[in-house]
Amino acid sequence: MKTNAHKRLKGFTIVEVLVVLALTSLSVSLSYGALNATQELFSRYKAQNRFLNEFTELKRRCDYEALKAISIIEIGTNIFEIKRDSLPIKISVLDKRVLLFKGGICDTFHLEAKNLKIGYEEMANPLWQNKLVNELSFDVEFSKQKYIFSFTKSHDASVKLALDSQENGGKY
Repeated sequence: MKTNAHKRLKGFTIVEVLVVLALTSLSVSLSYGALNATQELFSRYKAQNRFLNEFTELKRRCDYEALKAISIIEIGTNIFEIKRDSLPIKISVLDKRVLLFKGGICDTFHLEAKNLKIGYEEMANPLWQNKLVNELSFDVEFSKQKYIFSFTKSHDASVKLALDSQENGGKY
């Protein structure tokens, strides 16, 4: 009869435990690197999404306002007023952002405008020269890619005649 004293316990050797720990730490570090890369990619995607949303929203709103506008006038350096039958809208093109004012509310678009180009209507009255805007465009860059923002306004002849006939050239 055999005794229980000579029964052998089965288990892992120290070498097997060390191999498992090494493989586990390797898989954890690779997973952590992949997680960091995924988070960086997601962060860039969010920044691109924010840029595109702001760019298209500003474009949509400026096109709509220009369509409904009576006139677009430059009232200061890089400040434009869109006159409508209701509330006037002001657009201020700054170095690192574009501001849109309407009815006491200011919307900020985080777009860095470069190469601002302004097209003016030809006016007979010298006081209105370089004030009545028919085109506004500037470049915006995101991730080394250039986007061109542009909108135009065709002014009615009646608006141009009314402005040309004014004496003060200021308000109408």
